[in-house]
Amino acid sequence: MPDYFFVVIDEAVSRMIGHIKWMPFLVLSSKLSPSGIEGTFFALIMSIDHIGLLSSAWSGGLVLHMLNVTRTQFDNLWITIIIRSMLRLIPIGFLFLIPRSDPNLSILPSEMLRTKRVNDVLEPENIEMATLILASD
Repeated sequence: MPDYFFVVIDEAVSRMIGHIKWMPFLVLSSKLSPSGIEGTFFALIMSIDHIGLLSSAWSGGLVLHMLNVTRTQFDNLWITIIIRSMLRLIPIGFLFLIPRSDPNLSILPSEMLRTKRVNDVLEPENIEMATLILASD
């Protein structure tokens, strides 16, 4: 197999697994986050992802150094690519942690799902949870 086919296939599989691993997080964050803090929850997930990317770049550099892969010496590069590809499959092993339920059901408690009526008065301490558009009955 030519090197350029190997690199193209490896990159395509890596990107596909990267997109697939984010699907459960995005679905769960939309279901689990209370009304009004979806953006904060998404920012938390993104910051955790960026910390993971930073640590993976550092550990990848360490693996390259340990296997003596340099700009001019690529003898052990295939080992590092196989190690990277195997480690990217680890998140699939955690899919059992996702709750098995109907995706159309809401996971939030019923108190959080109740909506305010037009004639309800908003208290100053709860104004951040107010809807922008009032629903008409």
